Amino acid sequence: MTASTIVALASGPGPAGVSIIRLSGPACEAVGQRLIGGLPLPRRAKLARVVGLDGEPIDNALVIYFPRPNSFTGEDVLELHVHGGRAVVRDTLEACLGIDGVRFAEAGEFSRRAFNNGKMDLTAAEGLADLVEAETAAQRRQALRQMEGELADEVDRWREAVIDCLADAEGDIDFPDEDLPPGLSGRARRRIEDLKTRLEAYLADARRAERVRSGFQVAIIGRPNAGKSSLINQLARREAAIVSPVPGTTRDIVEVRLILGGMVILISDTAGLRDSDDLIEAEGVRRARQRAKEADLRLALVTSHEDKSEFSDLMTDGDIWLLGQADRLAWTNVGPGELCVSSVSRLGLDELEAVLANRAQADLGKAESAPLTRLRHQEAVRDGIGALDRALTASVHAPELVAEDLRLAARALGRVTGRVDMEDVLDRLFSQFCIGK
Repeated sequence: MTASTIVALASGPGPAGVSIIRLSGPACEAVGQRLIGGLPLPRRAKLARVVGLDGEPIDNALVIYFPRPNSFTGEDVLELHVHGGRAVVRDTLEACLGIDGVRFAEAGEFSRRAFNNGKMDLTAAEGLADLVEAETAAQRRQALRQMEGELADEVDRWREAVIDCLADAEGDIDFPDEDLPPGLSGRARRRIEDLKTRLEAYLADARRAERVRSGFQVAIIGRPNAGKSSLINQLARREAAIVSPVPGTTRDIVEVRLILGGMVILISDTAGLRDSDDLIEAEGVRRARQRAKEADLRLALVTSHEDKSEFSDLMTDGDIWLLGQADRLAWTNVGPGELCVSSVSRLGLDELEAVLANRAQADLGKAESAPLTRLRHQEAVRDGIGALDRALTASVHAPELVAEDLRLAARALGRVTGRVDMEDVLDRLFSQFCIGK
């Protein structure tokens, strides 16, 4: 519990029908007494007159009180649902801040207090942040699953499995003469192998979840003056990139954010691919090739079939060849994976947008398990896999090393949720094997 009480506008800024002012901390009772004449019954909405410290009425508000520990933060929480005019919100906040011990909340401090008081883990806090920022249905679904604890539950199962293995290893080390289950080391090894396989599968699928949050990456590649900038301007429906007849105009990467089919899609216009003695253009070409390699999908814009050979090394199965300038070029022999487009007449662009939406939905919308949505999740799981791998390769004559690697694996996985407590190992050790009875 913290000594200070924080206050902030919990709803959006600006004039509105209703604005919510939230307080958390021990001074909620004092605020209730001074501003509304006393706190309402817990979790019961009450209509009350809000008055300033000078006794002047400010507003009539709906007031809800959540006593600790059954609140969002685990502390006393008071919400004042006032009318959303700027003067009402300002004067109500000033009245709250006039109470001893009340200060403005820092960014994310309500959620931080919820974490500190055990009301949510790190993954739930991140899910809440993602839910607030969600632009698409896919982002909303993923964020809600994480906020409700689906990822935390999965990580806890992984960590429980490591602790089971560690209890086995610790039993071998510290209590060799006790009546422990036979074949302990072999059982632990099988558990470690199974867990390592599960973690590797999750890590391999992590890119999909990360792309749901950040966007499905699409790179447009092609020769200079192929029409890449005109194409991205048409897709963005605005002048996002400079269009010029001078070759090599685009040198840095220009990125456009679209929402197609309920998915965020990031389309990058890249420098024209050619050899150049110009150092700046050469750097742009290097960046273009790098972005193409990192993208989920590549759109190669060409003006002749012969152009394909110049950068076919960047294309992979499922990528799309765009046969450009179709308003004036008579394309023949259009095959699978090819699409005729024109930035002048918009020929083929609706079809291209549909293809992009379908590909993003197919690649990002099929995750069934709780995903690793952030880089820090992936790094922690990767560290856990490394520790498990070392435990498997450690000599059977060095159980201390196996135990230490398992401790490192448990700590690494605990970093995902913010729960890192090795007392769990002792609890498991004594409860499972009845040692020390």
